[in-house]
Amino acid sequence: MFDHPKFITDASLAKLAKWLRLLGYDTVVFHKKAGREMLRLAQAEGRIVLTRRSDMTERQFSDCLYLITGKDISSQLNDVIDKFALQIEKQSMFGICLRCNRKLQSVSGEGLRNLVPPYVFENCASFNECPSCRNIFWEGTHQRNALQFLEKYIKNFRLK
Repeated sequence: MFDHPKFITDASLAKLAKWLRLLGYDTVVFHKKAGREMLRLAQAEGRIVLTRRSDMTERQFSDCLYLITGKDISSQLNDVIDKFALQIEKQSMFGICLRCNRKLQSVSGEGLRNLVPPYVFENCASFNECPSCRNIFWEGTHQRNALQFLEKYIKNFRLK
């Protein structure tokens, strides 16, 4: 349907936005009240609108808007994956900052020693940094737990 879609969610779908980022999809959260300003931003940036507000579907909006009806994250994520035929590719996962939606950059060096726990510094081979919020990310239990969640709750989950 879309080559590599970008999304914008209303604030009530911030958890969904985080999971879409984890999967490698550019997803911003609109923290103000969802309405005309959110739709203008979506149109300007070529984003698909994901919202829980049913009244948003009544607005004049020529681009794509999808109403999320699921209550839990697994049903919401399954709906979006199905609706937009999203591909889950290992090389795309964990490449976007979960907090601020910026593409992570590979970092290394002694300067990381004071930025991560000592055990992590000694035992992890690769690190990524967000160029915006400066958070450091590494492969750890959070990645394993995310993959276990996806395997358990996402229909037809297979890494490509």
